[in-house]
Amino acid sequence: MPPSSNRSFGERILQLVQSLQFSWFVGHVLTLLGTLFYILSYIAMRAAVKPYKIAYLGALVSYGVVIYKTHGFPKFNTAYGQRLVMDENVQYFLLALYNFFSDPIEVTLIPFVTFSIFHALGYTRTNIIPTVFPSPQQPTSSSTPAPTWQSNTQQTIKSWTEKNYSSAMRFVATAEVTIIMPRLLLGLFRLRIVPVVLFAQFLRFRFHFSTYTRQAFTQLRANLDHSLLPPTANPRVPAFVSRFYATAKEMVISFGESVVQRQPADPGQQR
Repeated sequence: MPPSSNRSFGERILQLVQSLQFSWFVGHVLTLLGTLFYILSYIAMRAAVKPYKIAYLGALVSYGVVIYKTHGFPKFNTAYGQRLVMDENVQYFLLALYNFFSDPIEVTLIPFVTFSIFHALGYTRTNIIPTVFPSPQQPTSSSTPAPTWQSNTQQTIKSWTEKNYSSAMRFVATAEVTIIMPRLLLGLFRLRIVPVVLFAQFLRFRFHFSTYTRQAFTQLRANLDHSLLPPTANPRVPAFVSRFYATAKEMVISFGESVVQRQPADPGQQR
């Protein structure tokens, strides 16, 4: 909740920055800025590691705040550990932690920067604008307050995020399944096994928790079945490729459909 507009500018800013949620917001801003500068350095053919690390540092901060607000101080008992293991935010935190200490793989930033766009915009709408640019007091005799640029901007942000949220979540799920995982699989040729195992486990959890991820897998499976399995497969596809794909598909399905205990959803929980 933004500070009261009756306070001085300095008091409002101080109250804002002292909140834990502001640290969460700063984390998302760092992810956005780090990703932006990393992309610019990549385009300039001088891919810099530092912005990549900053982006993941921001992710660690924002997810760390969410995990703390959800679970509190760490407790060394089985029940607390089980809650952490089954929390999707913990899964993303672990991915961010691994990527922070690993060599840059640019596509892994896709889900983090996408989430940060929406969360940073939401916080700007509900906290930054009312705190830094509070709306002027309306005359008490006015029954219908005149729209201000603040209210118009907040409404524009709200409309855009509500309109694009579902599409963005589908994009993230599709990217995780069809872009990030295949890119990590290429690392097997360099014996980079840990990121594949870690991300496969992550996708297994996402499959159980996220409708968008299940839809992404369903679409990928339909496309591959059509391309690689009879009777729709291209005649030029070797039979051993079809057999290999069918075997691999069954292994993936068996792994993905293994039981994962779900935690009750928290509608107020933020990534």
